[in-house]
Parts: sequence; C-alpha cells; structure tokens
Amino acid sequence: MDERLLDILVDPRTKRPLRLRQNGAAPTLEGDGGRSYPIRNGIPRFVAALDAEQSQTEQSFEFKWKWREFSDSPRLKEQFGEWVATRYGFAHLGEMRRFFETRERILDAGCGAGYSSSMWLDESWRGGEWVGADISEAVDVAKERLGSVPGTSFVQADVLELPFEGVFDTVFSEGVFHHTPSTRAALASAIRALRPGGEILFYVYRRKSPVREFTDDYVREAIADLDPPQALDALRPLTKLAQALAELKVEVQVEDVPVLGIEAGRFDVQRLIYWHFAKLFWNPALSFEENLHINFDWYHPRYAHRHEPDEVRGWCDDLGLSVSRFHVDEAGITVRATKG
Repeated sequence: MDERLLDILVDPRTKRPLRLRQNGAAPTLEGDGGRSYPIRNGIPRFVAALDAEQSQTEQSFEFKWKWREFSDSPRLKEQFGEWVATRYGFAHLGEMRRFFETRERILDAGCGAGYSSSMWLDESWRGGEWVGADISEAVDVAKERLGSVPGTSFVQADVLELPFEGVFDTVFSEGVFHHTPSTRAALASAIRALRPGGEILFYVYRRKSPVREFTDDYVREAIADLDPPQALDALRPLTKLAQALAELKVEVQVEDVPVLGIEAGRFDVQRLIYWHFAKLFWNPALSFEENLHINFDWYHPRYAHRHEPDEVRGWCDDLGLSVSRFHVDEAGITVRATKG
C-alpha cells in the first residue's frame, strides 16, 4: 500500500484514524472498536455489505470496466475526452490537464477502471497526488492502467462512505453519484472529503422526455436481473436497431410536441428516437462492441437516477457549495463548485 495514504485515511464509519498492522502476508488497517479492513494487491478495501440494488450496480460496472478493449479504446478516448473537457468549461483536454496539474491532491470518486482520469493522467503527469476510489474491483484495473503514474494510489470504497475527511483540494466524479442509492447523499459524502475552499467537479444524468424515461426504466427492469454477459447479449438487437436507424441518414422536420417534451426542429431520425423515445446509442466512429457496451452502461445498472437542473442546483446551495459553472445539456448536468 502507498504509505502516503496512511496520512489521510480514516475509518469510513467513525472518521477516526486507522493503524496499519502488517500481519505477515495479510496486512490490515485497524480502527476503533475492533474494526479492520484488509489490504489486497496493495489496495485498502473498505466496502462492507451492500443492498441488493447497489450490489447489482457494482457488479455491472465491474464487468464493464474489466473488458479492457473498452476501457483502453483509443477511439473512445478520442471521442469522450474533448466532450468531457468542454462540459467542464475547458477549451480542450490539454487545458483540463493543466488545471489538474496545479492541484495538490485529487480524489477521483468512483474512478472505475480510471477511464475518465486517464484522459489527462498519464506517464508524463507532473501534478500532485491522485487517489482513485471505487466500490468495485474495477479499481484493480485502474491500478494496472495508472499505477505507474507518479503520485497515484488506489482505494476500494463506497462513495457514500469514503475513508477520507477534508483532505483533498479537488474531487472529480464523472457520472458516478447517480449510480448510488442517493445521488444527493453521494454528493454530500464527496464534499466531506474536500478541504474548505476545495473544488468539486461532477456530472450527473438529466431527466429525459417522458416516453424516453418510461422506456429507460422498462428496459432496465427487463434486464437488470440477468447476469452481465446475458444482459449484454440481450442488448445486441437493440444496438443493431440503433445502427440501422443511424445508417438511414434520414432527417425529419418536427413541430413542438409539448406532451412528449419535444421542441420544434430538424432531427436525424435516429437522434430523435434516441433523445425522446429510447436510448439507442450508435456512433459510427466506434466498433459494434464499443457501442454495445455504451448501451449496456446505460441500461443494466439498477441505480441510474436522472435529475432536473433545479434539483441539482438546490443540492449545491443546501450543501454550501459556491457554483462557478453549471452546464446543462440534453444528456446531463455538469457542475464545478467550491466548498465554503
């Protein structure tokens, strides 16, 4: 285990300091009251019992991120990186990287396989400490991918019970909080890991049009009890339909349809269906399997809350955040804010 973590780790339940006990080949971190937490593969493990939905969500993402062809895909990195950077208000990915290199200690809350941070974190990193925390064993994949980058360390922990208290000047959480039992509670937990004056950058899903919301929940309910490989296979026909619609390259002019949440405009048919009727994701720059995994990412996890912008802004106000950027698009809500 990276010894720098000992200076900042606390018992996630009591927020009291932890003690390292070597125990030969099975080291542990020990807290008050006899609680102990194992260290495996150099990673402290703090995940306790999860509710059924949380366990299903954790297993879903562990399956996704352990498919390295997805998490290491250069096509995905190219497509995703600039989109992420501009949502957070950076002119490009290089500017986002320079921002993070000015920070002293960064927490990637819900790092998965380290995918989002890998957009700007690599062997040439010259910034401060970066800690990746994830509820699943995808954190082991993150260590494989990013563990050789100077200043990185890894923790398996639930974002709702982080083993940190007021020690980070930056928290980054890209599309994670809505995959927990409570998006607001996850945000509040991440804020507690921040120092006063620290900055949080996060993204959560936005509520979609009413028919799209119905379809999302209907498909999720139909496949959530399948194990991940079965769910992936169940979504192959859906992904093929998305591909077929995209390849039509047909546009339609639509008037306002308020009862369906559709505003007037000219739409590609696939995009009209995507935003307002069913998430049938297709990007021709990606392989079929990559498109399939993006559809899997949306439909399989039990926890996938969607929110209204006013709801998220209200949380920020209630939790003492000073918002510097609040970006809303059809997909989601991106926030940069400082802890008071």
